Amino acid sequence: MLARAKAWLADRRAPLVLALLAVLLLLPTLGTGAIMDDHAHRMSFHPTFERPGGPRGDWDLFRFLEDDPAALVYLRDRGMWPWWTVDGSKLAFLRPLASLWHALDYRAWPEVHWLMHAESVLLFAATAFFVGHLYRRLLGATAAAGLATLIFAVDDAHSMVITWIANRHAILSTFFGVLALLAHDRARRDGWKPGVYLAPLALLGAMFSGESGIGALAYLFAHALFLDHAPFRSRVAALVPHVGAVAMWFAAYKLGGYGAAGGAFYIDPLGQMGEFARAMATRLPILLAGQMAAPPADVGMVWPRGELGSLVVICLVVLLVVGGGIFAVLRRDRNAAFFAVGMTLSLVPACAVIPGDRLLLFSGIGGAGLVASMLAASRAHLGRLARVYVGGVAAFLVLLHVVLAPLLLPLRAWSTGSMLHGYTERAIASMPRGDVVSGKTLVVVSAPDSVIVNTVLASWINENAPLPSLLRVLSTVVRGTLEVERKDERTLSVTLSAGYFDEVTAAVFRDPDKAKFSVGDRVAVDGMVAEIVSLTEDGTLPEQIDFRFDRSLDDPSMVWVSWEKDRFVEFVVPEVGERRALPVVPYQVAIGG
Repeated sequence: MLARAKAWLADRRAPLVLALLAVLLLLPTLGTGAIMDDHAHRMSFHPTFERPGGPRGDWDLFRFLEDDPAALVYLRDRGMWPWWTVDGSKLAFLRPLASLWHALDYRAWPEVHWLMHAESVLLFAATAFFVGHLYRRLLGATAAAGLATLIFAVDDAHSMVITWIANRHAILSTFFGVLALLAHDRARRDGWKPGVYLAPLALLGAMFSGESGIGALAYLFAHALFLDHAPFRSRVAALVPHVGAVAMWFAAYKLGGYGAAGGAFYIDPLGQMGEFARAMATRLPILLAGQMAAPPADVGMVWPRGELGSLVVICLVVLLVVGGGIFAVLRRDRNAAFFAVGMTLSLVPACAVIPGDRLLLFSGIGGAGLVASMLAASRAHLGRLARVYVGGVAAFLVLLHVVLAPLLLPLRAWSTGSMLHGYTERAIASMPRGDVVSGKTLVVVSAPDSVIVNTVLASWINENAPLPSLLRVLSTVVRGTLEVERKDERTLSVTLSAGYFDEVTAAVFRDPDKAKFSVGDRVAVDGMVAEIVSLTEDGTLPEQIDFRFDRSLDDPSMVWVSWEKDRFVEFVVPEVGERRALPVVPYQVAIGG
C-alpha cells in the first residue's frame, strides 16, 4: 500500500489531481458570503461614494488613507476613522491587478459572492498546480515532490486567505511568484531563453498584485545561493532583472504615496525601520512556528498584548525541536537549504503585519517542500537515539500536515467564513438604522473590534440607506472589565481595566507604544472631546477616559448603542452620578454568536 501511494505521488498527474482535491475541500467557502472588508470594497464602487484620501480609481482599491492631514481631520471628525487615530496616519497599498479584478466583480456581479469565492478557490488551485510542478523540477518525479504538493494544497493555514474575498491579492501574488520561480529555474538550469524575460515579468505581476510578492525575490535569492551552479558573477547577473523589477515597483510605490504610518498593526519596513526590527523579533518566530508546526500563527492575533514574550518562547522551543529533527537528516541537502532559506526570508516582509495564518501562503512553498523532503529522506546514517528523535518529529509532522490538515481545511474555511459572515450580518442587523440614525450622532460605547462599525456603515451605503451625520466609537474591548459613569449632563466616563488599545485592531489606527497618552491629554473631534483621566498600572495604556460632548447625552440627536454577547443593543444613558458595569465579550464569543 505504501509503495502504491509513493508511486501515485510521483506520477506526473499528481499536481493536477491534488489541485482538484484542494478545490473539493474548499467548496464549503462558496456559501460563506461577504465579510468585513468585502463590504468596504463594494462600497468603493457605489455611485455616491466619496472618501477623502481614498482610492483614485478602480485600480487603487487598497488606498484607505493617503498622507493627507486634511483628509485625516475630515475622516476623524466624521468618525469614519476613530477618535484615537494618530496624526500622520497613512494606510495605502499598491495592488492594482488585484484591485482591477475586484472592480470586475463589484461592477459586474456585486452581490454574487459565491462566484467571487469560486474565483479565489480556482486561483488557489492553479497556484497549487504550478507549485506542484516547481517541486517536480526541484525534487524530480519523486514521491517527495507529490507529498510536498499535497502538504501545500491541503494546508489548513490557507483557509482564511482563500475564504476572505478581500484577501485574494495574496493568492494572486503567490500565483505570479511561482510562475517567476518556474521560469527562472528553467532559464538557469535548462537554458530556456524566454524565461530570462518571463521571470521578471511574472515577478512584476506578483509585486503589482500585492506587496507580499516580494516573497518571490526571497526564493530567487535562495535559488542563486543553493540551486544555481553557474559561476558567481553569472548568478548575480541573473538576479539583476529581478532586482530591477522590484525597484520599478518600489519607485511606483513611493511616488504614489503608498505605505503605512501611525499604527502598529501594519508597519512600513522602510519608513519605520526601528519599529519593524523590533516587531520582527517577536513576529518571525510566531510565523515560522505556525508554518512548520504549532501553534497556529493566528494565536498571535489573540494573545494578550503584554504577554507576547511567552508566546515567542513557546514558538522558539517548537522550532528548536522540529528544526533539529529536520536538520539531522537534511543538513547536506541543497534543496532543503533552498526551501528553508526561501521560507524564512519570505516571512521577513510578512512581519510588517500582526501575525496570522493568512500570511503563510508564500512561506508554505518552502515549508511544504522542507517537511516533505524530511519525511522522504533516509535515516540510515543516524544513530539509534537520533532515529528515535527524528522519528518522533516525523510522526508529529505527518499528524499535522498529512492527517489533520486535509480534515481541518474545509472545516476551518467554512467555519471561519461562516462565523465572520454571521458576525458581520448580526452587527448590521442589530444596529439602529433608517430614520432612527439619519442625520444624527451614532455613539458606540463599546465594540469587539475597531472596524465592525465601519463595516456596518459600508453596508448602509451599499443599500442606499440613510446615514448618521457623525459616528463615535468610544472604545473597543474584549477582556477585563468595562465601567461607565455619567459625570455630568454632557460627560460619559468609560473605564477599561485592560486599557484602551489592548484590543488588537485598535492598533491599526495608533501604535500605543509609540504614540503614548498621558493623563490630561485631550483629543478633540467634531462635537466631542476625549480626555485621559488615568492610565493602567504599568502606565502604558489609558484606563479611564472622559468623553465630553457638545450637548446633553439625552439629546434626541444622539443614538446610543453598545455590544452585548453577539450583537449591538441599545445603550441606556445613565443618570448623572450613576456608575454601571457593561459586559465584556471576548472576540471569539462575539464572532461565534
